[in-house]
Amino acid sequence: HFPQGMAFGILSTLAPKYGLYTSFFPVVLYVIFGTCPFVSFGTNAVISLFTANIIQSQLSPSILLEGNSSSNASVGQISEEDFVEMKAAVAAGSSLIVGILLLSLGLLRLGFIATYMSTPFVGSFTTTAAIHIMSSQVPKSLGVRIPSVSGPGKLVITYFEIFKNITSANVGSIVTSIICIIILAFVKDFINEKFKSKLFMPIPIDLILVILGTVISYFGELNSNFNIPVVGNIPPGVPPPTLPDLKTGIIGDSIVVAIIVFVLTISMAKVCETKNAINADQELVAYGMANLGSSFFRCFPSCVAPPRTILLKTMDSKTTFNGIFSALVILLILLFLGEYFQYLPLPVLSIMVIMAVKNLLLQFRQLPRLWKVNKYDFTVWVATVASGVFIDFAYALYCGVGLSIFLIVFQSQRGKKVLFGKLKNEDLYTEESKFTVLPPYVKVFKMEASLYFATAESFRETLFKLTWDPREINKDSNEVTIPVESLSSTTGEKAPPDDTTNNETKIVIIDCSSFNYVDTNGISTLSLVVKEFRSVGIIVFLVRCTSSFLAVMARSDLMETVGEGNIYPDIVDAVALNIMDTQL
Repeated sequence: HFPQGMAFGILSTLAPKYGLYTSFFPVVLYVIFGTCPFVSFGTNAVISLFTANIIQSQLSPSILLEGNSSSNASVGQISEEDFVEMKAAVAAGSSLIVGILLLSLGLLRLGFIATYMSTPFVGSFTTTAAIHIMSSQVPKSLGVRIPSVSGPGKLVITYFEIFKNITSANVGSIVTSIICIIILAFVKDFINEKFKSKLFMPIPIDLILVILGTVISYFGELNSNFNIPVVGNIPPGVPPPTLPDLKTGIIGDSIVVAIIVFVLTISMAKVCETKNAINADQELVAYGMANLGSSFFRCFPSCVAPPRTILLKTMDSKTTFNGIFSALVILLILLFLGEYFQYLPLPVLSIMVIMAVKNLLLQFRQLPRLWKVNKYDFTVWVATVASGVFIDFAYALYCGVGLSIFLIVFQSQRGKKVLFGKLKNEDLYTEESKFTVLPPYVKVFKMEASLYFATAESFRETLFKLTWDPREINKDSNEVTIPVESLSSTTGEKAPPDDTTNNETKIVIIDCSSFNYVDTNGISTLSLVVKEFRSVGIIVFLVRCTSSFLAVMARSDLMETVGEGNIYPDIVDAVALNIMDTQL
């Protein structure tokens, strides 16, 4: 909590102390209201990045420059410390909105909404966040000063500015960053992984690096001798409760943050908690209370952190009370020890942030598998990352969700539509082939999709194409294929066998087992199909109707149009009661 709190406090464009506040208050509140012993609530890299975007959208750095350069006494001087406090108030306002929204969702028992975000989308979204997080720390790790960039194309412009000013990079910062990368990678990816079965707990190399970096920086005077930027003053104490700064402009982004907080946290909770079921509604209440309560103490939005959560899972934490110990340590730092870390070099924290999201960046390795298993998921993954990288981070969410919804509709429209046949000497029906038999005047049709506005027209057109198109027959003609009365299922009479070469369709059986959802368009289309077939002497039977479809039929006039006697539990029943043929 301590090193990540400081690092993510800077990532959110605030100061280390605000990251430490967010590592204390939300943790205590989650201990009280949370249910999963493995969830480590507090600072999170993705949420910190969102916080930075929210702050940047509301408070431009030009406010600080204008205030300091103004000669108008009414405007006054805005110090850098006051400007950071203004940003902290906006971040706390976002935390308040997030808390209210999550608490409301929990009280309304809407925890099921987590199921609407697919794993590929969450993976691509977090990968995009990792790219932005890494990119935001590159200038600090190189000691390069670049102007603040926002809006579409932000990432591209950021790298353009980095390369443009690369000649002004600080050698001391580069050397410090390289050393930190080597140490973190060696301990985390080699020692902790290779010897994890022999270690009681993973080596806390982040904490060790913070302590060593502070000591070396203090005695080596890295700031004055090599111009390496340091954290600066961390005032002791806990902030008094104050009202957050609520701005209408942050509501939209805060809603997005609330959704991400819930999805990320509940996903990690479900991954780690394999023995007991997670109460998603109570977890929503916990996330809401943690953000709502902490917003009055200048905390930015809080969320789960995967590395800390995995650590608790590794140590087999039993209850949420493990957070009490973490909170006490952070409180000790806030009250007494924080001032001793003011000499910590900023490149150390920047590299820690980059290494913390390394595994998120490595999610690119999922692409070959996604391409092989499901190309739709692959498309969502690539489009989400591309829009987030080349436009802006928020567009990754819009593009990912929008494209996911579009592909769901598109896939339903492409649902398989086939004719079924009966296997010889078996009461089994499968897709028509040389192994199936049915009288030529009988057609069994199935569409493997729900019947609603997006599929209704294709259902009708394909059904007519595969069976018989009644629109092609002259309605004024006296030639009728077979009287409807002779095929009425309500009389109990069987249809005569087809002993001629007449291949005209007389009976259409529609398998409705895939109609999990039917809207008014679907009802109207199916009613029209029944009437059009009936007008040319073709009778329609509905089989394998789902309970939801039957309920919709009962509430509409479709039941009357079709006729209760023309609805059967299975294809076998419809065929046995209405068709006589020695081949069957």
